[in-house]
Amino acid sequence: MKRYNDYISMTRRYLKSYNEFKIAIENMTADIESHRLALSAADDVGSAIAKYGDTPLGGTPELNSVEGAAERRIRREKAIADLTANRAEVQRMVDKIDRAVGALGDVDRMLIQCFYIDGKSWLAIGHEHHYSEKWARERGGKALRSVAFMLFGPRTVPEQLSFVFAG
Repeated sequence: MKRYNDYISMTRRYLKSYNEFKIAIENMTADIESHRLALSAADDVGSAIAKYGDTPLGGTPELNSVEGAAERRIRREKAIADLTANRAEVQRMVDKIDRAVGALGDVDRMLIQCFYIDGKSWLAIGHEHHYSEKWARERGGKALRSVAFMLFGPRTVPEQLSFVFAG
């Protein structure tokens, strides 16, 4: 079972990896397109012509050209399916992050963007936006907890603060 700090740490890692997630989506999209182009180029593989006469008896462990082409096609189709599934998973996370950060107020959104996504220091953020480093850090921590809640739900609320309903 994950604890409060696990969700905060995971949220921090997701935000710091946000740009890498976006690049990974672009790269997987390019790989999928490359596989699709290779599949369409390989569609013209014809079957071998029957040969009579000097054919050795018995089978051979090697694939003929048609079987080899079919094997390559199956591998490419599986690669496309795997890449598509992986891209969808990363895209879902990027969409969740976008929704969560987009729901924040302007100042909180700026703090999350500058510190976690752009990699600026709290001191630089404070100086740039006329806040103290301490205030920026504390407000950024609150914004991070809000994003964690929006990403993972009530599991992110510490047990001391969780809701208790008496009935």
